[in-house]
Amino acid sequence: MAIGCVSAMLGLLVGVLLMSGASLFLPSNSAPTVVPPPVIPGQPDVSVTLSAAFVNSQVQQAVRQSGLARQATISLSAPNIVTAALVVDARVAGQTLVVNATATMRVSVRQGRIVLTVDKVDVGGVSAAQALVTQNIERIRAQAEDQINRLVAVSLQGTTFRVINVLVTPSDLTLQLKAG
Repeated sequence: MAIGCVSAMLGLLVGVLLMSGASLFLPSNSAPTVVPPPVIPGQPDVSVTLSAAFVNSQVQQAVRQSGLARQATISLSAPNIVTAALVVDARVAGQTLVVNATATMRVSVRQGRIVLTVDKVDVGGVSAAQALVTQNIERIRAQAEDQINRLVAVSLQGTTFRVINVLVTPSDLTLQLKAG
């Protein structure tokens, strides 16, 4: 009788072990515990990347609508530099001169707004046109900065996202956004 009880207990133990082992391979009705990723301050929640070709087409359209320049072509380069080749009209002594100018601007973010800072304006060594063209470039810069920030605000309307950084490479421009 003792051998029968021991056999029954041993059979029960083996059965429990087999059932618990098998339960590891069966689907579970309870959802696994999901641990959210840690929030890293300063890291973007969302990044939006625009190709250089798209940015250039938007600049061309804005220049045509504004009338501040006859033509503008931009190129992007790291770190966060935009170079605009512009054909602008400059008035000197009642005469209109067509001037080819190149403006190099740095792109940054301040208080959630994209900021363009003119680093250099080159008019091919024509010093008389430098001051006149610089005024036009400043108007173009201010209008571009305003239009960019207006487009970003409209795009982000109804969300809690804000721009925290901008990255410029030769092939694209990336806006990094943070919720909150």
